[in-house]
Amino acid sequence: VMYEKKAQGVDVNALPPEVKQDYVRKFMWFVDYDERLKALSAHPKLLGAVERLIGEPPVLFQDMALLKPPQGGREKPWHQDHAYFELPVTTTVVGAWIALDEATVDNGCMVVYPGSHRQGPVIHFQRRDWQICDTHQREKEILAVPLKPGGCLLFHSLIHHGTPTNNTNQRRRAVQFHYRPQSAVKTSKAERLAIFGEEGKDVTC
Repeated sequence: VMYEKKAQGVDVNALPPEVKQDYVRKFMWFVDYDERLKALSAHPKLLGAVERLIGEPPVLFQDMALLKPPQGGREKPWHQDHAYFELPVTTTVVGAWIALDEATVDNGCMVVYPGSHRQGPVIHFQRRDWQICDTHQREKEILAVPLKPGGCLLFHSLIHHGTPTNNTNQRRRAVQFHYRPQSAVKTSKAERLAIFGEEGKDVTC
C-alpha cells in the first residue's frame, strides 16, 4: 500500500475505512484476494484484445488499484511503465487502465503523448517522482483520455503518460493490469536501471 503525503504522521490503520480510503494512493497484488477483480483481469474480451496487441497469449504479471482521492490526490508525472519492469525493452507489454469512477481532465484522467512508445526507452530522473523530464514532452501533442466508469484504455508500456492532481471533490478510482507475452524472459534490476536511469538520483532537468 502506498499513501498520499497527507498520511505522514497519521495512524492511518486506526481510521475507519470510509476515512482511510482518502489517505491511500495505491495498492497492489489484489487479484488473488478478490474473485471479482480476478475475473475482471481474466475477462475473455480483455484478454482477447491484449493478445491481438501482443501477438501471443498474455500473462498477467502486475495488478494495482489507483485511488487518487478528492482534493489533492497526487500527480503521477510523465513516465514509462516499462521503466519498472525487469523485462527486455523489446518485449511488448500492454497495460489495461480501467476506470471505476468517471475519469476527467479535472480529477486526474490519463494523459498520453501519442506515438511516444516508438522513441524507445527514455532516462528517468528522481524529481517529484521517478519520471521523465517535463521538458521532454511537447505540450501541443499531449492527449487527455477521459473515461466513463467501466471504460478501458490499452496502452504500450513505453508510451509516455501520467495523471494530474485530482482537484475536485470526486474520487477517481481505477484498476490497472499489466500483461506480458507468455514467452517473455526476465532481466535483472541492474539491466533495467542501466537503460532507464537510477531510481534514487535526484537531479534538476
